Amino acid sequence: MLGRALPEPDQGVIRDAITEGVIHRLLHEEDPRFRNFRLCNACGSCTPYCPAQINDPETYGGRGYLARRVTAALQAGRRPDINLSDCVQCYSCETVCPRSVSIGGIINAVYETEHLQPVFRRMLLDRGGLPPQAFLPLYTGRGRFGKFVAKAIQHPYPVDDRAVDEVRRLLLHPIKASVFSPSGHPAPRRPLARPDRVFHLKSCCAFNYPGADLSQKKILTALGIRYETSGLQTCCGGAPHYMGGAGFADRLLLTARNLSVIQDVFGQDDGIAITGICPTCSDSYAATLELLAGSANRAVVNEALGRIGREVSDPGMFCVANILDLYPLYLDELRRLVETRLSGLRVGVHVSCHYRKMNGTLAVPPGLQDLTEVTGAKVVRSGMENYCCGGVKNLFDRHQKSHPLKLPPLNRLVRQDFIQHRLDMMVVDCPGCELVYDHMGVPVLHITELLALAMGADPRETVYIQGHMTSLTPALSRIGLL
Repeated sequence: MLGRALPEPDQGVIRDAITEGVIHRLLHEEDPRFRNFRLCNACGSCTPYCPAQINDPETYGGRGYLARRVTAALQAGRRPDINLSDCVQCYSCETVCPRSVSIGGIINAVYETEHLQPVFRRMLLDRGGLPPQAFLPLYTGRGRFGKFVAKAIQHPYPVDDRAVDEVRRLLLHPIKASVFSPSGHPAPRRPLARPDRVFHLKSCCAFNYPGADLSQKKILTALGIRYETSGLQTCCGGAPHYMGGAGFADRLLLTARNLSVIQDVFGQDDGIAITGICPTCSDSYAATLELLAGSANRAVVNEALGRIGREVSDPGMFCVANILDLYPLYLDELRRLVETRLSGLRVGVHVSCHYRKMNGTLAVPPGLQDLTEVTGAKVVRSGMENYCCGGVKNLFDRHQKSHPLKLPPLNRLVRQDFIQHRLDMMVVDCPGCELVYDHMGVPVLHITELLALAMGADPRETVYIQGHMTSLTPALSRIGLL
């Protein structure tokens, strides 16, 4: 048991612990994220991968120290004595834990209770997601208001009024996380084949980089893959969840509602591939499908969806086609579609935490590197590609605290690594990571934008490079694309 592994000073903390407050209530309600915390034996597997440990190595330098502080506090029924804002909710801990304990999930459960962000909650209720206005402080804080206005005019974020009404009716009758059963063993995933038709998800963060969305559509069309969309699709709840505007159950209901929308578009098709430019979306759908594989969870969700005339009849008909899994199936076709080899670019690759969480491995998957190399760009490997970029939540926190230009230690490490390797730009799979790098002053492209450039897309009309905070002009001019 965990108690036997704790040194004597921590035993004293446990004896003096307070068994009231937020933690006591969450434990009493049996939030599913808390149900396996007693399995933690402070083995230390998660510590080297934790951005909080990177941010403050002197505090969290001991083997298993961060996990031990969290789980020991829970056993005592008290709040973990750490700065919850340091957690970027990357879930690296859950990914590498041999016992599948999610320290990040535990922290997230406490954080969303203590730090509910009313502004993001209102946006969900009023707009069905995070509208462009949600990102306005990130632009005004950097003196880039003109870029915000240009995007808002040229790339609006329309949502059907019926969809907003459905979201509002769902969220105004909240469900406690404790009603859901743990998913247990992961449901068998449908093998991803080469689809001829996909549902293309609309990401909240795509507003910041409309070129990533336009590039995605160009690539799908060039590969002969028909893509469907729907004005009734709303935010999956992923971004608001991590920003403190939506809880565990909210996110599940929002994603399930969108599955019903997609089901309406495709009918009773046996094999609906869901794709998009955002790994947080992919993770939301993968996690929801896993939970819905349990009949008890599905009954709870469908009872809530029934209030708005929806249901998810068969979660097994869907599969998540993240672009890092989908496009590698078409490497030969993509090579033939390349018109301009980007051989003069030295790039680093950064795979998002949420993609790796969804796949259950912290090893850097080959998909992003393989797709980057298709363009002819030279991939420069780095140890920092294994770490979180620093997280969008922390980016918003800096602006709320009036320190938009002050980089926290993790951001500084990542930026220093970029400079030391003399890179021209970073290539990412996540619009959130793209936002963080862009605000760090690091030239960055989403992988769809890089592929589109190599396929002859106009840098300004399709890739929309002028919308980036950090200029891409020097690097692209040097290789003749501008």
